[in-house]
Amino acid sequence: MKKFTLLLIFVSLISCSNDNNDVSSKNNLNGKWNWLISSGGFGGGAQTPKTTNQTRIIEFSGNTLKTYINGNLSKIQKFSIQIKASIFGGNRKVIIIDKGNSDTAEAFIDQSFEIIGKKLYLRQECVDCSTSEYERIK
Repeated sequence: MKKFTLLLIFVSLISCSNDNNDVSSKNNLNGKWNWLISSGGFGGGAQTPKTTNQTRIIEFSGNTLKTYINGNLSKIQKFSIQIKASIFGGNRKVIIIDKGNSDTAEAFIDQSFEIIGKKLYLRQECVDCSTSEYERIK
């Protein structure tokens, strides 16, 4: 009976998960990121600062995301990070933007993310959407 009870406690502990904010992921995202390229989407192809004549910097700080276009602050949004089932398979870390009272849904598509070295990859969680690559600014 003791073994069964211990096994039950062990299984209960390892099956617990916290799908709320992922604090360690937020810490990894903190800072400024320079946009390098976006590709995919309905039109396909790729967009870069050169092809769009536009620079973009995103800045994560705590639970705030700021977007700068050509050096000017364009958007301030609140966000959280959750572990969710991804359309790309499995569970992934996803940036969830607080949509508030906005009517503009396009700016608020959930995005899974991955940080590899100094690069940040954002993938919109929808069919035929885009992937963007950013580089960390020192």
